Formats: sequence, C-alpha cells, structure tokens
Amino acid sequence: MRHPSPAPWVTWVGLRHGEDRRSLLLLAALVVLLALQWTGALRPWLLLLPTCVLAFAACVIKHNHVHCRTFRGAWRNRLFEHALGLATGHTTAGIVTGHNVRHHGLNQTDADWVRASLVGFRHNAVNLLAFPFVVVARMHAERAGDLARWRPALARRAVVERTVLWLVMVALLVADWRATLIYLGVPWVFGQWALITINLLQHQDCDAASDVDHSRNVTGRAMNWLFLNNGFHAAHHLRPALHWSRLPAFHAAHVAPRARPELSERSLLRAAWTQFMTGPAARRPAVTAWT
Repeated sequence: MRHPSPAPWVTWVGLRHGEDRRSLLLLAALVVLLALQWTGALRPWLLLLPTCVLAFAACVIKHNHVHCRTFRGAWRNRLFEHALGLATGHTTAGIVTGHNVRHHGLNQTDADWVRASLVGFRHNAVNLLAFPFVVVARMHAERAGDLARWRPALARRAVVERTVLWLVMVALLVADWRATLIYLGVPWVFGQWALITINLLQHQDCDAASDVDHSRNVTGRAMNWLFLNNGFHAAHHLRPALHWSRLPAFHAAHVAPRARPELSERSLLRAAWTQFMTGPAARRPAVTAWT
C-alpha cells in the first residue's frame, strides 16, 4: 500500500510518520492539563479523569517510540524521550529491556516480567487488582542490570534521563509538594498502572506458542484512536517495529483471518468486564504454584 507524502511542515519538524501528529496532539493536551492543575489555574476534581486517561495515552506513545522512533535524527529523538519521561514520570530508555527484550522476545516465559502466570487467585478480579503489584515486585527482585549488560549506550541514556527527571521532580516538590503529588503523581501512577495491567487482559488465557493467538485484540475505533491502535496487539507482537498507524491493515490481512474469534473484542471495557468479572475466566481453578 502506498502512503501519501507527508506535508512540508511534518518533514520540517522531523516526524518519520505524519500520523504521529496525533501523538504530539495527545501529549500537548496532557501537558496543558498537568500545567493547569499544578499551577492552580484550573482544579476541578473531575479534570483528573481525562488527565489520567491522557497519561495512559502518553505511556502508549512512549511504548510506540521505543519500538519505532518518532523523529528523524538522533537529537530530536533524545529530546522527545526526555519529554516523554517528564510527561509520564518514568524514563523512556529504561523500559527497553523489560519490554522489547523480555516481553516481546521471551513472551510469557519465566523471563517475562509481565507474564500472566504471575497471578493465580481463583477470582480473576483479584488477579487484576494484584497483577501490577506482583509485576513491580518481580521487576525489582529480578532486576540484574539488564540494560547496562545488554545495551551499555542505552543504559547511559537512561541515567541521563533519570537524572533530569529526578531533578525536575525535586524542584516541583520543593515548589509545591501537595500539587506535585496530586496533580502530577496521580496521573503518572495511573498511566504506569494501566500500561502494566493491560498486559493481563492482552495475554491471559492466550496461546503463547501460537502464531496469532498469543494476544487478545480490541478493535474498536474510538479506543484505538485514543490509544494509537494499541488494541491490535497480536499484530504488534508479530511486527513490533511496524508503525502503529499500519497495525489495523496488518491485523486485517494477517491476524483476523486466522485468530480465534473469542480473542477479538470491539470494546475494551466489555473485554475487561467479561475476562475479569462475568465470563468463564472470571472463576478459575486453584493454582498451587504461581510462576
């Protein structure tokens, strides 16, 4: 399929794909909401909800970037990675080995820090609640300098990103610790929580050995507009470096004709409700040893 040439301003800004205008728009919206609330210019409690949703979208944008860089030229990407870290409260380079290497390269094995087998309660709703805490605990317990050992140059970038992020966070806490914890901390934590927890929905009860049934897909248009086609998860695992804008076409051509129909759902909320609350998977057999 041929794609139209990008507009001149897209080339000038340095985007590799014109569709990432949406990524920049979502990030800009998040930064505006964070700034309005932190400064006290606008602080209705209900505004935290869209801010948290956009914080999750920013985590998805960071995820997309580590698979397929957003800009042409190293310096643009380095600046963007710092911006992503400040928007999400977590470094960009720091997620590469845990996600790209362990999750994609070793999906659902003992080396995968977000494998579904980490939780084994009878009630799947409890598994959903426990999953992010178990994942974080396992990451800290097993972390053995992966980044420095496997990719030293990336490790140095992660140190620089972390230093900048912590300096900014300390300055913000000194300036107004309460606003920082509430209006920055809550969206940051929610975004990280959502990014980790969605792995359970995407992979639980799937077949990790299958060509296409290793992931659950959510194909609804609104959800995939906001979260940049993150719902086409099987396609993403098959072609991790494929730009997010190409995933629906790849899904239609290579995943949908072969995947089990029950692993595809149009609504994210319905998929989660069925998997964790009301469907056959909501009550599970006892697990004597979690892995």
